[in-house]
Amino acid sequence: MTNLKSLFLLCTACFLITQLLSGQETQNFLFTKGDQNISVITMGDISAPHCSIIEYPEFLVIHEIPKIPIDRNKQDSIKTEDDKAKLLITFIDSIYLNKPIKYILNSHHHTHSLSTITSFLEQGAKLVTTKDNLKTHNKKGVFGNKTSAYYSESIIEISSDTTLLAETKNPIEVLFLEKSDYNSIPTTSYLFFNFPKQKLLATSCMTYLKDTNEKYGYKGIVFNDRLIDVKKIITDKNLKVKNTLQLYKFTYENGQQKPPIFSISHLENVLEHGWHRRKLSEHFQKMSYEELTTNKDNLLLYHIENDIYHIILNHAVYELIEKKDYPKAVLLAQILLLYEPNRIDYIDTLGEAHFNNGQINMATYYDEIIKQSKSNTEELGLNMWETNQNNRLKSNN
Repeated sequence: MTNLKSLFLLCTACFLITQLLSGQETQNFLFTKGDQNISVITMGDISAPHCSIIEYPEFLVIHEIPKIPIDRNKQDSIKTEDDKAKLLITFIDSIYLNKPIKYILNSHHHTHSLSTITSFLEQGAKLVTTKDNLKTHNKKGVFGNKTSAYYSESIIEISSDTTLLAETKNPIEVLFLEKSDYNSIPTTSYLFFNFPKQKLLATSCMTYLKDTNEKYGYKGIVFNDRLIDVKKIITDKNLKVKNTLQLYKFTYENGQQKPPIFSISHLENVLEHGWHRRKLSEHFQKMSYEELTTNKDNLLLYHIENDIYHIILNHAVYELIEKKDYPKAVLLAQILLLYEPNRIDYIDTLGEAHFNNGQINMATYYDEIIKQSKSNTEELGLNMWETNQNNRLKSNN
């Protein structure tokens, strides 16, 4: 009896240790269930890119497998992307009860779109991507010590619009897009995935939408040329879609977190009422020195509350320097550094604004900070500011 009790306690202890270790290994994965059998798994924190899961009756389809972050403390215990992929597969299996994965839908070759694949292919999944994407995947070593040629039977190479699962009630329309047709596409070729049954278009990082807030509404949302092209693609391809699925962010319904699915009407409202990056930059540039001085705190608060992309302010600073409107450039650079403190490149921006404004003591102060940093400062600091100024003077003569 004593031996049985000891054995029971030993087994229980082993089970608990296994669960604890398993919990540590998968603690970076967050599952968020959505409607119409579409859910997401977040790699790391909720601001990280998502792995979208579309559940079919007999299998799963995965849209994108972003780079999987791990605890720095466990760097030695998890050495390869393949090891991390196995953890992800185990996590997916635990949720979907070992339902097989049929397709991995890969839009382009950036690591937030695909960073690991071999473990999925070896379990029977097929990778859906383009020839250009494969070239870069091979260079990055996505296929481990092999190449895509070794897995050719598990790869569906897309070179034109194609339909997967055409014989089913829930097909996937694969849209082949090229940079020559849509300038904002980040790679030579790019794939959108349309799910006609759900009227859902998976656009990956080509769409970056977020909810409006009560204070600013659509005036708090900034968009770029990618969103304009998404709307154009929907029109060009005559797509009957109601929603887009993107790579980042979440939507919220009654305070509950949902996958990043945004309605087409929301997209259209952003295009009509939101700020294009260039126009927002121009808006800041057109503000008078007095307006910028008076509204300095409000401008900073606007950026914080709406999570405005910091590059817009940086662009505005350098545009003002080009226009020789140096005092305003200094003010905007100060706001930028408050918004993104301790960034060496934005300390450099403020230093250059002071330098051009004739405030050499201030410029020298920021030059010293840059020199003392551990960053690569070859293209930052006083020498570069002098070179930039001389180049501008030459181009104006």
